[in-house]
Amino acid sequence: MGRPRNAALDTAITAAVEQLLLADGYGAVTIDRVAALAGTTRTALYRRFPGRVALIASALAAHFGTDPAPDTGNLRDDLTELQRRQVEFFQNPVVAAGIAGLLGDLSSDPEWSALFHEGFMAPRRRSTEAMFQRAVDRGEIPPVTHPTVVSDILTGPLLLHVMLPATGPLDDTLVAATVDSALHLLSAGVREG
Repeated sequence: MGRPRNAALDTAITAAVEQLLLADGYGAVTIDRVAALAGTTRTALYRRFPGRVALIASALAAHFGTDPAPDTGNLRDDLTELQRRQVEFFQNPVVAAGIAGLLGDLSSDPEWSALFHEGFMAPRRRSTEAMFQRAVDRGEIPPVTHPTVVSDILTGPLLLHVMLPATGPLDDTLVAATVDSALHLLSAGVREG
């Protein structure tokens, strides 16, 4: 076993990433600048993170967690609360400052995309899948065969409205529509091809 991670340094790194995003935008989040702000070295930072996307994934996980799905005891309420949390996520200044640049990096590099998915998206999707399974266990819906499709139905419209504000606001109407769409899919099942 190696040396345990330094929690104080992890906190300093997350704070540095957020500070740079808020002050100067996504392009400012570099290994050199994060290391300087966090009071560490480039070498120490590279031991933890292979680059900017890994830094961002770690900072988002630290700030927002990787288990967003609530357990209210009722699927509609769970989905509504999940969507409210997602709206808060997308409206957070840290996310707003970095999302366009991050999506640009992710769409241009499959390795970075896979790294971000594993570090941030996959755990959050597993949380949502667990929420669906609780609803199955309660008898609210049949077994879910394509949980990622339902997750995409929940998140995709919100992301569209963030990236193209002219499509409309992230509001209760959008939340209700995505919840209704997800409930329809979960109740009817997602058909193959």
